[in-house]
Amino acid sequence: MRHPVDSSLVHKRSATQVLLRTAETNPDGSLGINVALPQGHPFHHTLPESTTLLGVELMRQCAISFAHLDRGVPPGWAFLMNEVAFGWHGGKAPETPEQFTGRVNVRLLAAKTRKEVVSDLQLEADYVAGGVILGSGRGDLSTLPPRAYQAIRRNASPTPLESTGPLGTVLADVHHEPEGLEARLVWNQKDRFIFDHPCDHLSGMLLSNAVLHAHRLLTGSQAQDFSLRCDNFAEYDQVTQVATSLIAPGKTRTTIIQSGRIVAFGSCGGPRAAGTVGPAAGRFHRQLISTS
Repeated sequence: MRHPVDSSLVHKRSATQVLLRTAETNPDGSLGINVALPQGHPFHHTLPESTTLLGVELMRQCAISFAHLDRGVPPGWAFLMNEVAFGWHGGKAPETPEQFTGRVNVRLLAAKTRKEVVSDLQLEADYVAGGVILGSGRGDLSTLPPRAYQAIRRNASPTPLESTGPLGTVLADVHHEPEGLEARLVWNQKDRFIFDHPCDHLSGMLLSNAVLHAHRLLTGSQAQDFSLRCDNFAEYDQVTQVATSLIAPGKTRTTIIQSGRIVAFGSCGGPRAAGTVGPAAGRFHRQLISTS
């Protein structure tokens, strides 16, 4: 059965930010999701510069919609993205909105349930266009009922009304070192991609954007392979430091810190080798044993 995908299934407010069109179960049990870049999307006129960030957002939307459609996670539940990754294969990333049209096949790797509802999921996905796998991703996420989320976030600072940097900027006070850089993370409330809906913490996509920007500043090119691991919530009312190191030619490692506490790690690199399909087994930071 084919399901239309609306903004509520990907936790967005604006329909112009929904990358997923329809979803249906494939014969092998995976969820096949037809995708396209809609007119009016904030990145519609910024490809190919924002192609990898768009791929990360595609993986985020696919993971959340899979949880709702395939695993029955109720509407209104909160999602915590523990880990997300996406990589383009062999330099075949889309360069125009028309080239972004394709299909993502999402497969369940592991799932845990709590009180008969899925609480944790680990997924992998392949992005296919023209019969060719152009990219692959993975996601590790947790789900929480509204009351449970409100309880753990009861002391969260309110979403700020002011911006901390100009539109299009996520790194300020950049200090370059021989093999790295340090900077301060900033944001702008007019950024439609990041601030499409209220969020009581710095979003994973804002952190992803900072990691990708730091990589570009150090290497001079857009990352083709990306991963982010979130260990703690990042708060609006604390200074957020971004420290990025060049660990090999074309590869960077980023640490995001608040008040001496690490909130996230990011890694970036060049295109994946041809023939690399899906994430390698055991690459998730945490081991999740299925209970369903």
